[in-house]
Amino acid sequence: MTEGELIRIGVLGPLDIRVGGRPVAAGGRQQQAVLAMLVAAHGQVVPVDRIVEQLWDGTPPPRPRVSLQAYISRLRRVLEPRRAPRGTARVLVSEGIGYALRLPDEAVDAWAFERDLRRVQELRPMGRSAGAAEVALGILRATMDRWRGEPYEPFADEPWAQPAIARLAESRRSAQERITASLLVLGRTGEAVQAAQSLTEADRWRGQAWRLLAVALWAAHRSAEALDALRRHRRNLAEDLGLEPEPALAALEQAILEQRHETLAEELTFGVPAAPAPDPATDRTPPADFEVRPAQLPRSPATFSARQDQLAELTRLLDEADGPPLIVVSGAGGVGKTTLVVRWAHQVAGRFPDGQLYADLRGFSPEDAPAAPADVLFGFLLALGVPEHRVPPGESERTALFRSVLAGRRMLLVLDNARDSEQVRPLLPGTDGCAVIVTSRSRLGGLVVTDGAATTHLDGFQAEEARTYLRGRLGDTVADADPQARDAIVARCGGLPLALAVVCARAAGMSLTGVAAELAEEEGLDAFAVAGLEHDLRAVFSWSYRRLPEDAAALFRRLALHPGPDVSLPAAVSVTGAGRPRTRALLRLLRDAHLLDERRPSRFTYHDLVGGYAAEMAHRHDTPADRDAVLRRLVEHHLHSAAGAIGLLANPRPDRVGPVPERIEPETFADREAALTWMAGEYDNVLAVAEECHESWGDGYLGPLVWTLAPYQQDLRFLAEDSFTLARRALKVAERDGDQWWVGFLNYILARGYLRLGRYEQARPYLERTIAVGRATGDTLRLAHGLLATAVSHIGINQVPSREDTLAAYPYALEAREHYRRIAHRNEARVEEANCLLAIAWYHFYQPGGQAETLRMLERSLAVQRDLSDARGTADVLLHLGRFRQATGDPAGAAADFTRALQLYQDMPDLRMEPLICLYSLYLATGDRAAAAPIRAELTGMVKTARYPDVNRLQALLAGASE
Repeated sequence: MTEGELIRIGVLGPLDIRVGGRPVAAGGRQQQAVLAMLVAAHGQVVPVDRIVEQLWDGTPPPRPRVSLQAYISRLRRVLEPRRAPRGTARVLVSEGIGYALRLPDEAVDAWAFERDLRRVQELRPMGRSAGAAEVALGILRATMDRWRGEPYEPFADEPWAQPAIARLAESRRSAQERITASLLVLGRTGEAVQAAQSLTEADRWRGQAWRLLAVALWAAHRSAEALDALRRHRRNLAEDLGLEPEPALAALEQAILEQRHETLAEELTFGVPAAPAPDPATDRTPPADFEVRPAQLPRSPATFSARQDQLAELTRLLDEADGPPLIVVSGAGGVGKTTLVVRWAHQVAGRFPDGQLYADLRGFSPEDAPAAPADVLFGFLLALGVPEHRVPPGESERTALFRSVLAGRRMLLVLDNARDSEQVRPLLPGTDGCAVIVTSRSRLGGLVVTDGAATTHLDGFQAEEARTYLRGRLGDTVADADPQARDAIVARCGGLPLALAVVCARAAGMSLTGVAAELAEEEGLDAFAVAGLEHDLRAVFSWSYRRLPEDAAALFRRLALHPGPDVSLPAAVSVTGAGRPRTRALLRLLRDAHLLDERRPSRFTYHDLVGGYAAEMAHRHDTPADRDAVLRRLVEHHLHSAAGAIGLLANPRPDRVGPVPERIEPETFADREAALTWMAGEYDNVLAVAEECHESWGDGYLGPLVWTLAPYQQDLRFLAEDSFTLARRALKVAERDGDQWWVGFLNYILARGYLRLGRYEQARPYLERTIAVGRATGDTLRLAHGLLATAVSHIGINQVPSREDTLAAYPYALEAREHYRRIAHRNEARVEEANCLLAIAWYHFYQPGGQAETLRMLERSLAVQRDLSDARGTADVLLHLGRFRQATGDPAGAAADFTRALQLYQDMPDLRMEPLICLYSLYLATGDRAAAAPIRAELTGMVKTARYPDVNRLQALLAGASE
């Protein structure tokens, strides 16, 4: 490419493209976005799939690759106008599975800016020389001129652009800080003070900006103002965020107070020059034999509240330690581990007269590299008075020296934000007199196993603790002005102190009522983003996420797609397809990192805010097809598990669910009790995954879900409304697809549910459609079911029917029995034929001399149910027998039948209501108040909790009996 065709691309502001010195148009917004994505990748290949996903935000047009190729072709014509139409592209190239931009750094303003910063970093070994500072200042000021506005300005709201924007914004701040540091090295303190003041005004929470301002003021002989600057910074952090300044700033403040003039240059890019030369008359440099007593604990915020039980627990662990005290405090990011431990360390500092050491191990922080133990030991040894030249180079030698120096001393070590046990172990003293407390997002099980660490887990605030926190930060008047808004905020924050701190920052300019209204409107973690706050909830969670192995990170993202209240280990196994041992190991890793909670054994859930972050990561890193595949596997797991459970709980039925897909591992059950327990525990999860079956991949599961769940929802529990919702959705799909078998079945299920609720008139239209489909398709079983259910709609369920009702039901019951007899080889047909006898029996009850026939038919029905070992069917017939005996003057026989039905319903609490009502009514009718009293007590206790469709009848019965 000739000089006249030189390309220049600008993204440090609005997108700007120049070829040969002339501005050129980059096309529409989508085409510009493609170019900006490639610029953000800085020469790396961007896969086509990623471009498609990011460009159309998961909803691409019908042929996205064709559209993308058109954009690429047009961009090539813009950037290389002289290239032959089919010539080889040299700038926007195709490589492997994607595209890349091949340009020198100078051609792109953002690349050149970052290159210049690297050049400045390479000057660092030159130390504090004026020459190095002069060169750096020239480079930095020239490169800052490249900025024309906000980076990637047209795309600031696009998720793909935000990492690049954040990186460039941070680099810009860093460049401004380096300019200030260079001015200090050159002795231009007046300019440095002005530059640093601008930095603190732009970001009131950024520690490095305040550090530069304090050093600049100190270098300008304005020590009082330097101290005031550091105290303002501390106040800003405490009032806005409930945080403490970094330990280095506390050390700087102490150095200014004591007028110690040793240089702080190594902690800045080029270093800050030494403060004004010391006056020999006031030099307070300690003599060589001065005994060093470090006191490195950060300041504990004045607004600290709650956590009294946790403080007491830490003291108990310290007192009860068997050997050198070692305590690990673990918990999720933002839960307040550091604040708690620093507060406690100040409380017990008096027990350690030789001082306190503190180190941030950076295990989970913006920096990719945690603090190396050797580096931490170097700082500790210097703090303990070891001359720098006597500190050995290797980690093991430093550990040995550290333990030797601590021998015989009583010191407290606070090791904050540890990544793992291996990072902590070299920092442990060898003497009994020293105590160590460690904070980490990991449980650090290695320290427990091999080093005897005591552990305590820190959860978020309880509701009252959160309210106390808000009162401590905002004052009682503000916090309690609108209790409803305050409590809504507390619930939204989920007890996470960092989230509450962000709320307090937002409340600085408005009432809690306004904050609560904003939080209600804002979704996910956007509600907890504050302008200028670098370490918001997303950032804090990301530090844990970035530390995960890829398969653990994938599981963390994908389990967040589970719509239910929690996730079981077997469900997670079906999601991973990796088998139980590997999945369990991944879940344990996520649990130990406090990214998942294991509230009950093998059942996992997210903190609401962590779950929101995990879902964001799923939508950012996984394709729509990947996410659909996860939901499909969850549906299949719960569907086949529920089918296995219902197989033990209901009469044998044909398979309408199909084979278990590959790598899905449904639950298996040893017996009926285990199946019932699983259904009760997983029911909300099953319903939640069923709710997700609304996409093209999922609506085919609706019919099998209804088939599977209906016996539990309608026969074992009174959950008919849930059954209606699911069946109506499935019916729409069946009608759309013209699948008459499912149409007939689903109409029957809807009718059956209304019968269970005693809403007979509502059931009949569905029964008419069921019968019509059965006749039209020749489905004998469906026709018989519809006819029998119609008979039941006339005689009712929990009553002695009237003569008129039995006459209306009789022909339907007779026809249904004839159809069932034609398919008598099927067990379910035998059961239902026995149920037909119930309606027919009540018909004979009103015929002259027919009561003997009624009893015979009821007993025949009972014998069939017992022969088939159908406990629920047997109990239902016993209720009919009991009502018959009561109506024919045999109260003792009726009581025996009702009691046997109650015993058969023992593991079905909702169904126990009816035999209890029957017994209670019988005892009241016979005047046996003593027998009625315990049953009344049981019914009274159940009336508010048990699901029972005719609760008004029950309440009227109880109220009438008390009069």
